[in-house]
Amino acid sequence: MEYFRRRISKEHFKKRLKAQLSVKEIFPPEIWTEFLGDFETNQGVLHNVFAFSKTEAIEIFSSPCLDDEGNIKNYSLGIKVVPPRDTNSSENIIQLKNILENSSLAIFLSDPNGLIVEVNRAACRLFGYSIKELKQLSREDIMQKNSDLEMAVQQRNKAGELRTELVGIKKNGETFPCEVHSVIYTNNDGEKRTSTTIVDISDRKKQELMAENSKQAFQSLFDYNPDVVYSFDLKGNFVDLNEAALNLVEGPREKVREVNFLPLIAPEDRDRVMMHSSMAVSDEVQRYKTNFISLKGTKKVLDVTNFPIYVNKKITGVYGIAKDITKQVEIEQKLREEHNMFRAIIDYIPDHIFVVNEKHETILTNHSFYKNYYGVENEQESLGLTALEFFEKEEATKVLEDNTQVMNNGIPVINREDIDQNFNGKKNYTLLTKVPFKFGDNKKGLVGISRNITEIKEKEKALEELNAALKKHADELALSNKELEQFAYIASHDLQEPLRMVTSFLTQLKKKYDHKLDDKAQQYIYFAHDGATRMRQIILDLLEYSRVGRVAHKVTAVNLEHLVSEVLSLQKKSIEEKNAKIEIGVLPELEVEEPVLRQLFSNLIGNALKYYSKERQPEIKISSLEKEKHWEFKISDNGIGIEEEFKEQIFIIFQRLHQRDEYEGTGIGLAICKKIVDNFGGEIWVDSRLGEGSSFYFTIPKQF
Repeated sequence: MEYFRRRISKEHFKKRLKAQLSVKEIFPPEIWTEFLGDFETNQGVLHNVFAFSKTEAIEIFSSPCLDDEGNIKNYSLGIKVVPPRDTNSSENIIQLKNILENSSLAIFLSDPNGLIVEVNRAACRLFGYSIKELKQLSREDIMQKNSDLEMAVQQRNKAGELRTELVGIKKNGETFPCEVHSVIYTNNDGEKRTSTTIVDISDRKKQELMAENSKQAFQSLFDYNPDVVYSFDLKGNFVDLNEAALNLVEGPREKVREVNFLPLIAPEDRDRVMMHSSMAVSDEVQRYKTNFISLKGTKKVLDVTNFPIYVNKKITGVYGIAKDITKQVEIEQKLREEHNMFRAIIDYIPDHIFVVNEKHETILTNHSFYKNYYGVENEQESLGLTALEFFEKEEATKVLEDNTQVMNNGIPVINREDIDQNFNGKKNYTLLTKVPFKFGDNKKGLVGISRNITEIKEKEKALEELNAALKKHADELALSNKELEQFAYIASHDLQEPLRMVTSFLTQLKKKYDHKLDDKAQQYIYFAHDGATRMRQIILDLLEYSRVGRVAHKVTAVNLEHLVSEVLSLQKKSIEEKNAKIEIGVLPELEVEEPVLRQLFSNLIGNALKYYSKERQPEIKISSLEKEKHWEFKISDNGIGIEEEFKEQIFIIFQRLHQRDEYEGTGIGLAICKKIVDNFGGEIWVDSRLGEGSSFYFTIPKQF
């Protein structure tokens, strides 16, 4: 009789069965169906005889072969053509025993009560007993007795077959997880027997535990990640989201799982994001930024990473990790704006601005520096360069040594006047500032600002020359003025005597010949006498004007309230005649020349009384106001006022605004006031409205 054996892998065997090849082609359909059912039911542990014809049958032996880790690696098949009645021959029994003994599975034959009848060597190796020892034991001796075992036996007895996981007990007391497949069958003697295979699944359990731990770790990372973590299927519908993702989307988990991710993307970004998602589904990790809009309309900016989800080597969706970078983007935008503003400021500043590192390489320059100093078209061309690449060696060395000293000493140079030369050798006066600083990595650097002051220097030189010329002219003018004042004083003094003589003789002539002169002669004598009198007054006023500033008076403490009262007493007659109302405010005490100040107040108060309005009672107010560096005085009236065009003219000597028959005087009083105030180092001016009155202001410095 013919006998043959085949060895094929578990996977290959299944693949070949699915392809309806190999073993199936050997068997008739009815044998193949019965064989396949027995093979799958018994996990490849099989000994059976299948009727092939009236004269022949096929006896098949099958057992799995395990690798070093206890996993089923392949199956051993024995096929033998036998007579129909030869299935219980001693040869068959020996054959079956050989297959069972050589099987790498632990195989037990027992009665339904659990007493072990037969075992193979693999069972001995697994539990650590000898065959003899095992045959004296029951299932409760090698399996942990608990509710799982009791339930498994009940189910097996009820169904006739059981596949489950229990806990085995080795001879040394060590327990281990195992997979048990137990089948109840009837032998040729009609006795119930149980065939049980046991596989140690410790390694598999460890792998399952590791997988479970890994799954839990991943789930924890998923759930508690502060970043947004989510997944969606191939259609873009959300599958799962962590809390951060739900907070971002702003919706409950049940609602969000019904949402497609694409509508949450800002319209302007959707096409681009869809492209990235498609590439992620095509097994490409994608990272991109996008604008996001939540279910409640909140806008965010996200930094997203997408990568494919594999299940059984097939891509079933996309995982996403997103970081909310809205604040970062806002900060970056603000920094860009500040940088642009900074660039705009430094580029439009005419000063040369530059920053160098400790190697003297420029790392920042403004427009004025790179254009006018280095002579290049843009900042990029000036970066990374040193002075050696733009100037003569002597000039460049001088610049580098100066920069090194500032950086090493750490002492800034502030507004140092210097002379430098630019790229084309032109020398300029500069005001140079260099400030040392350190980068984040503690490396040295220097910020420099150079201001071109050549034009200022040239103007200063021209100004010095002009000042010298003006001083010379002023000295000459002062000398001339002194001579003129001296001349005026002498002339006015010497002219008084002839005028007195003319006036005296005219008086005598009128007295002696009054009865002999006609009206015409009388008029001539009047005009001559009046002219001489006015001439004498002009000379007296001119003499007074020339004395201002020429005669030094002692500086004393003067109470201005007392001084003004004295002036008013001298003007009492005029005040009473005009029924004038005088109001004196609080006046200070000053260190001044009293006679000169008295003349100033006398002239201004006298003016106020002289130019009063006949339409109303005269009112004169005298007040003062303390300023930071001077006192400001004000003498105001409600008189006839002054036209705008004459406000400056009235302070010029001999300038009159009225006819002599209207108001007496020579027009020198206000000129004297101006000269007095000028000598004090102050200012005088008037604020007036024609027909309403005038206010005269003058200032006296505190440090007279």
